[in-house]
Amino acid sequence: MRKINFNSIKSRMIIGYGSMALLIVIVVFITLSQIANIMKMGNDVLENKQPSRIYVNAFKSGVRHSNVTLQSYLLSGNEALKNEIDDIWEKEIQSAKDSIDSLKASWENPENLILYEKLNRLGSRIHTKQKELINKAQFGGGDISLSLYDYEGIEGDTIYNMDSLQMWIDNELSNQSSSSNPNGSLFADNLKSLSDEFDEKAKTLYANIEEESWDSAEEIYSARDQFVIVESIIIIIAILLCFILYRFARRQFKSSINSLQYEVKILSEGNIPESRSKTNDEFDIILEEIHTLSGNLANVKNFALEVGKGSFDSEISVFNNQGDIGTSLAEMRDSLKNVSEEARIRNWTNKGSAEFGDILRKFNNNISELSEHVITFMVNYLNANQGSIFIVDEDANGEEALQLSATYAYDRKKFLEKTIQPGQGLVGQVYLEKQSIYLKELPDNYISITSGLGKATPKSIFIVPLIANETVYGVIEIGTFTEFTENERKFIEDVGENIASSVQSVKVNERTNKLLEDSQQMTEEMRAQEEEMRQNMEELQATQEEMERSQKENNERLNAMEKSGLAYVEFTPSGDILTADETFLQLFEYNSVDEIKDRHHRIFVSEEYAKTQDYQAFWENLRAGKIQSGVFDRYTRTGNKIQIKGSYTVLRNQNNEITKIIKFAFDVTDIYQKLAALESEKETLSGQLEDLESKIQNTEKNELDELKAYQKEMKKTLIEKLQKSEAELKSTLEKQKRDLGIS
Repeated sequence: MRKINFNSIKSRMIIGYGSMALLIVIVVFITLSQIANIMKMGNDVLENKQPSRIYVNAFKSGVRHSNVTLQSYLLSGNEALKNEIDDIWEKEIQSAKDSIDSLKASWENPENLILYEKLNRLGSRIHTKQKELINKAQFGGGDISLSLYDYEGIEGDTIYNMDSLQMWIDNELSNQSSSSNPNGSLFADNLKSLSDEFDEKAKTLYANIEEESWDSAEEIYSARDQFVIVESIIIIIAILLCFILYRFARRQFKSSINSLQYEVKILSEGNIPESRSKTNDEFDIILEEIHTLSGNLANVKNFALEVGKGSFDSEISVFNNQGDIGTSLAEMRDSLKNVSEEARIRNWTNKGSAEFGDILRKFNNNISELSEHVITFMVNYLNANQGSIFIVDEDANGEEALQLSATYAYDRKKFLEKTIQPGQGLVGQVYLEKQSIYLKELPDNYISITSGLGKATPKSIFIVPLIANETVYGVIEIGTFTEFTENERKFIEDVGENIASSVQSVKVNERTNKLLEDSQQMTEEMRAQEEEMRQNMEELQATQEEMERSQKENNERLNAMEKSGLAYVEFTPSGDILTADETFLQLFEYNSVDEIKDRHHRIFVSEEYAKTQDYQAFWENLRAGKIQSGVFDRYTRTGNKIQIKGSYTVLRNQNNEITKIIKFAFDVTDIYQKLAALESEKETLSGQLEDLESKIQNTEKNELDELKAYQKEMKKTLIEKLQKSEAELKSTLEKQKRDLGIS
């Protein structure tokens, strides 16, 4: 078996990363187990305890509903209520019991199961007792009058407190017991105690389940706290482990580097190490290479000749085991090579700066042209392959963003979105941090360079912020198939300052020109607005005068309507009453608006008509915006039938939505009563005439003339009565028209 070297870099990394991986597995396992436990407890509350509480309450409410309906039957004798009691037990109570039966298998408290079984038995006894009371009920005695509208706890058509309602019913039954029918005390004597016991046990079961829900919640909170504590301990252990591994690795790495540094130092002095160091790790490979290099330094003479000829890149090995000479040759070679390289770099930099300055001076009036020439020059001069320049500007939302100003040799798909937000991607990151980024290893799909030869991915990319006076004015990005040297990167950063200064100058010029144009345009607009404002003031004054006249006319019209006897009332689109005027209240025998406010329109019609399809269609047409007009039969507060002629119309808001339904009406009861009397009198007289004609046909000739005279007189009387009634009706109609202001 191969021996493991714990001093090697590989072993140290395996130990370190393996320890961290094991710690992560432990953390994940504990986290998942704690989450699973918390979810289990939460599911128990949400899927069992909460529904159990709801259905227990529904069970209790259903039994109470059946008792209230039974009491109503015992008081009224309405046979339909018997079927309603059966429906309550079948639909409400049995449904709640079935739901509880499906949930009780998960109940852990045996007391709850016992209570539920007692509730079931009590419910069965109540159901049986209800049937007995129905069979014992006798009707025909005194009546007990109970109306839910007399119950103070009712809000609209809704009752929220069933306990309070039951207590009110019991009190009413007790107060009216002296004049009640024989069934008045059946419920109280036979079923009330049993129902009270059922309610008490249902409340106890509900309270038990509710308490268990709170206990489960406390367990969830406790598990959460334990989870936080365990995770905190593991994080602290991880930090300590990382620190220990760091110290261990640092000590080992430092020892190996010191050995390597010692060998290199001897060679840099032109000497060969007398002994060979060992690190027992991967650095031994480097040391072996250094020892091999020492043996190749014997060719120092040939190396010196090559250097003398100006060949600074000779492949001849130096030193040839001659340390003193090798030192001199190395210094000479390095010196000459450095001088030559520095001169080349200096000339290259100076030339590039001069040419770049010409571009900045030539195109200092337009950012687009400046960007296009700058990026083209930079890519070509650096022998790069692609580039782009982004300028800081405002985006569509008025916030600062990097706008793509120019590109060179980029695949167009790279910049389908030409706006980059601060912090977005590498370009946005450079903008925020104001620091250059140099990447030498890029993914294959990062960007592609387009040319006549096809597409390829660059090897390195350099992204530089354009900074002037501590302000970033843009970002430049350049990519190449090779790598950028340090001097090339420094050159890009140096000219970046010049680009930023030029961009700043161009923006100042553009902003100045824009402000000048805006100022001129604003002056013209202010002149036009001044004239328009003057005209608007004149129109406003005329409009105000017209509004005052209209307001006065409206006030006079409203006063006339109030004096005319025209009734007015407002409804919601669903038919609930909002308000009404005094004329309407007097017509329907109400004392104040509060008596009818928020009640439905059906209080003005008969119960039979309110249940018809015609009445439903009447309100559906109104909600659809259709006006309803005509003569309507309505009932006052005391039940008197009246006839009113009126019109229902709708009011809409600015969104064309119906917000109100208003009605104008006037009383035509007197007219219709007179018409009915007239019709009755007409029928009576017509019958008399028919009798008379029959008598004429059966009368002797000597009496015929006398009967004909009587017939003539009766017809005359009939015509006079009809004319008088018609005149009275016309007079009544004219009076109502005058009262309503109708000519």
